Amino acid sequence: MHQDLLLLLDLHLAELTALRHVLAAPRPVHPGERRAAAEQTLRSAQRYLQEVGELMDPPPVLTALRSGSPPPVIG
Repeated sequence: MHQDLLLLLDLHLAELTALRHVLAAPRPVHPGERRAAAEQTLRSAQRYLQEVGELMDPPPVLTALRSGSPPPVIG
């Protein structure tokens, strides 16, 4: 799991770094361009939070699949 967490973090940081370059670009921008980039940083953070949460506390079906056990019956 440690390697998975590092991979998620590396991917998230790379995405944020790319978005930072858009936000910090010393050039004329189109109306709303920087706002759109800022909103993308929020979506990136939300995805990261969800992916880390699933890794740290996976749903029962995923836990069963990883362990080779039969998936739990739902309902």
